[in-house]
Amino acid sequence: MEELKTLVEKYSNLTQPMIDSLITETKNIQRNYSYRKFDVFIDVRNDYSHQAVVVYHKVPQIGKSLYQHKVVGKEALQENEPGVFHALETGLPSLGLLAETQESKLIQQRIYPIKFEETVIGVTIIESDISNNILNSFRGKNTNERYNDVSATIQLFGRLDLAVTNQLVDSILIFDQFGDLVLANKTALELYKQLGYIGNIIGLDYDNLSLDGTDFRSTFQQLLAGQVNEKLVDKKEFQYLDHYFTIRKLWNKENQQMIVLIQDITEIKIKEAEIISKSVAIREVNHRVKNNLQSVISLLRIQQRRLESPELKQVLNGSISRIMAIASTYELLAKQVSDDTNLSSALSLLVSHFKQLNDTQNIMVKFQIDPAIVIDSDRIVTISIIVNELLQNVVDHAFSHDQAGEIMLTGIADHNIVTISIADNGCGFSMDQVSKGSLGLTIIRSYVADKLKGKLKINSDSSGTTVAFSFNN
Repeated sequence: MEELKTLVEKYSNLTQPMIDSLITETKNIQRNYSYRKFDVFIDVRNDYSHQAVVVYHKVPQIGKSLYQHKVVGKEALQENEPGVFHALETGLPSLGLLAETQESKLIQQRIYPIKFEETVIGVTIIESDISNNILNSFRGKNTNERYNDVSATIQLFGRLDLAVTNQLVDSILIFDQFGDLVLANKTALELYKQLGYIGNIIGLDYDNLSLDGTDFRSTFQQLLAGQVNEKLVDKKEFQYLDHYFTIRKLWNKENQQMIVLIQDITEIKIKEAEIISKSVAIREVNHRVKNNLQSVISLLRIQQRRLESPELKQVLNGSISRIMAIASTYELLAKQVSDDTNLSSALSLLVSHFKQLNDTQNIMVKFQIDPAIVIDSDRIVTISIIVNELLQNVVDHAFSHDQAGEIMLTGIADHNIVTISIADNGCGFSMDQVSKGSLGLTIIRSYVADKLKGKLKINSDSSGTTVAFSFNN
């Protein structure tokens, strides 16, 4: 049993108690008299390849083995042994399914799940040689005409035409009262072919084809207990191997048949996963941008402290303030999942960082921003830069040294038009006296017009200044 333990530890994450359970199963196989004529295997999941791996093989005690070479340690592939994966996924036995060996021989398998508590840890496989049989005689002859025409499927539903017609893109399976598959549409046949089932699935029983882990007896009783007749039960979503499905079941009382509708939603799930992955990546990028910008700010502050000229220090402080505005926005973007950013949160964080960088002890900043306004991540950076420039202008020009003052920052939305304004009660200024070469005003005008495609309004007199910019959201 040392080889079994080595292989299980190499290819899976099964615990020692689980391995002990597999070893106990090998002893049961060796003692089972009914297995004396068959090749019997134990397979477990290969956590690396998502296939299965053979960890044990008992050759027949009577007769010849189906195998000429050693298969322990080799992979069992989904496309060759669908029953193995059916049992591993659902915890249901798979009886009588066709399979192809590692030596390309057609066989029939009986597969039983090996469970540790409620977890399927492996499968026991008993194999029979049917390579000399004719496949159609094994499954039943002349079945093509039973599923080629979709209208034949519709007819079996009697009065269920409307409900079924809406589901024709789904896989349709019809089982009789004994749980045997009597009809399947082309979509269903193709689905099971993709899952590795070999040959014609017509005639297989429900438990062999169940993908959601339910068995025929319990499902049948559930449908009857609910007195379901010509009515779809609640939709259930589940995973089978690398596929995702939704399933619906109903009982056709008139024809004494169970109808199963399976929809493959794998592509939808893959796209959802891609969106989540991209969202996480974007957040990580935003976080790194924020960290890099803070590093730039630190370097500029070191340079600022070495300067002797007050004018140069003020100019450098303006650059630091602009970078800080961008960094504060990316700090917020790094914490959120959605591409849309709450305007109030973004500007609140911006003002907090602005106060830390500037001497604003005598200036009070008030907020009146509609909390329902959200802005996409591209434009929120632009807005932060504009608001930062406007706040910097107020601090630099609106109030004399140590003069108390007030700034009102507002944001409203009206029919998708967002208007943001910064009003102060400072000394005001004359537009004619404002230097056309003012960097701050140049940035503001350029960003509002070019990046936001918006409008800028400036009103100023001796009682204060109000600057507002509007744009379509």
